[in-house]
Amino acid sequence: MFAITRIRRCIVLLTFLPLTFAAGAQNGNWMAALSDTVKVCRVSIPGTHDSGTAGVRFPMKHYARTQTMSLAEQWDAGIRFFDLRPKLEGGELKIYHGPANCHITFNEALLILKQKLVENPTEFCIVMTNSAGGGQTAVDMTMEQICSVIPADMLADFKADLTVADARGRILFIHRNTPSAGVDYPGVVTRGWPGNAASRRARLASSSDESAVLWAQDYFTSGNNDKDAYLTGKWNNLYSLLSAFPESDNGIWCINHTSGYIGTGIKTNIKRCSDTINKQLLDYLKTHNGPIGIIPMDFPGQELIDAIIRTNL
Repeated sequence: MFAITRIRRCIVLLTFLPLTFAAGAQNGNWMAALSDTVKVCRVSIPGTHDSGTAGVRFPMKHYARTQTMSLAEQWDAGIRFFDLRPKLEGGELKIYHGPANCHITFNEALLILKQKLVENPTEFCIVMTNSAGGGQTAVDMTMEQICSVIPADMLADFKADLTVADARGRILFIHRNTPSAGVDYPGVVTRGWPGNAASRRARLASSSDESAVLWAQDYFTSGNNDKDAYLTGKWNNLYSLLSAFPESDNGIWCINHTSGYIGTGIKTNIKRCSDTINKQLLDYLKTHNGPIGIIPMDFPGQELIDAIIRTNL
């Protein structure tokens, strides 16, 4: 009798596993359902913060890893905003999170996203670069490597009212660092990015003088390491933009992070913070209508990714 019960349980488990996998895999081309005329800035886009960290190894895993899915798995789950942080090391750009090597190069990351776009031409994605080390040389090399790996026709030209039709099959790059004079850069650079804070006065600026207002919230830690106080402040900052953005001007862009941590070293607490904030966001989305902008997250679950996508459809 015991053996029969175990067999039945295994059959039930195997029955549901393919359904769970298929649900995530279906998000490989969720943008196909978007209208061509919708402005990209009004699309709710699930994203990841420090997207390349799935490969971080012990002993830095606890305080530097913010993702468990690879970049390809993130794409299949529905992520379309990727935060990549190249560091110049040994003449090569490698993805880092602070001092932690993520064991993937910037070139490898670009090739993964390029292939996903080739396989899913209805989609687009946004990549934000932020140098993790190597000075201005690393910043300039980042721009050069993008242009050498990604064909020109896969690079989105920025404008405030960029539409889904303009962006399909392309990558829009947003750079937190400004390249040297004379170095071409695809996409836009950020101006007035709020460090550990929120702002409705930042801007996106392209090399061709196109620009747009950027609302950005990146309140990522609390100086006193009081978890409850930080989480309250984090949600208040997140909610402030969430609630105001649907009624904002149609040309405004929004990057609203759920990511954050408290503590330092081995006492760094990322997962518990993300568990709390991600649940609050999921609960909010159950009764929310309208665009919410770009949402970079730590450890996003499939349910939350799906909920963000559903606000578009």
